[in-house]
Amino acid sequence: MIASLLLLLALAGQPVPTDDGPVPTAPKERPVADDPLPGLDEATVAITPDAKAAPAVEPAAPKALTIERKTAVQGDTLQVVLGQRALFRLDDKGLPVLEAVEDGKLAAAHPDGAVTEAFEPPPAGQIAVALDGSAEARATILKVWNQTDRAFDYRAIALVMIQGKVTPTPAPVCAVAAGEVRTETWRRPVVAVGLGRFQPTETVKDCK
Repeated sequence: MIASLLLLLALAGQPVPTDDGPVPTAPKERPVADDPLPGLDEATVAITPDAKAAPAVEPAAPKALTIERKTAVQGDTLQVVLGQRALFRLDDKGLPVLEAVEDGKLAAAHPDGAVTEAFEPPPAGQIAVALDGSAEARATILKVWNQTDRAFDYRAIALVMIQGKVTPTPAPVCAVAAGEVRTETWRRPVVAVGLGRFQPTETVKDCK
């Protein structure tokens, strides 16, 4: 639960994307972005116990933040955990409405030929987001299917476990054109991702 709240707070501070031109023609599946997440190893988040409960002489040691391993919507944020896919739609306010959660693997998140892609395109009018990764591939993959008739932009916060603590960090993502699939590759062990600030866009840049 605490991790989900961190995602909400982090996403709330992200700038709103702006449109700056028409949608260009793009390939059916966009190239994978290989840039590492910025600053993931520079800061960690720890939860300190309530001061009333701490010893009078010496404060208690910080506690590691725990992850609620659940793909779910909380407020305006969709959390997707490693090894699952969320199928959802956007309501009239652009907020995610969860339709289903599926377990499965992404072929791109594992060595060539190691696994079979588990997921089919979502139903028309829906969006799907899957998160998977492996130590062998040394990467975490976020795959987004947009089966709507409009391009959309969004913001993402990655949760990374470093020495037993969770580091929430803004993750680089790109807009997804109508009817297309996009994958993002992050060279870090991401255990969950929070998605929010969904909004239609007329601009889908060549984002690498």
